[in-house]
Amino acid sequence: MKLDQVDFSILRELVKDSSQSVKEIAAKVSLSVTPVHDRIKKLEANGYIKGYTAIVDAEKLGYGFTTYMQVKLIKHQEEIFNKFKEEILSFEEVTEAAFTSGDYDVIMKLLLRDLHHYEDFILRKISKLDIIDSIKSSFTFKYIKNNHQAVSVENIK
Repeated sequence: MKLDQVDFSILRELVKDSSQSVKEIAAKVSLSVTPVHDRIKKLEANGYIKGYTAIVDAEKLGYGFTTYMQVKLIKHQEEIFNKFKEEILSFEEVTEAAFTSGDYDVIMKLLLRDLHHYEDFILRKISKLDIIDSIKSSFTFKYIKNNHQAVSVENIK
């Protein structure tokens, strides 16, 4: 599927506010409702739109202690990577995880209640994984930029 400027305009509108109605988006992109609806369905079917979600305030829900953890695994072997991935997927504290290059093999974002929750996560979960060589954690104390968008609206051509 090749995207045109109307598709990009629709994507920009959805990134800004995905709760807008198709009618509202149609008015902003100067089309009628049916073609906009059809285009959104095509964008979804072709994987350009992966889903819709509400952005909640983690701090208001008691999870204001964001931590970034870097993990070095004991070996660079497929079975080690797969075992780590399998374990991490079950940890509800981990909201993002990615294999990386550099001194560490993985970076993870954790949403925790407080320092005690961090300690509990280390003792009850991370320390039980015999495939980890070392970890390094950084605690956030203030965000500079956090717009929760996978792609900046300005970058959607």
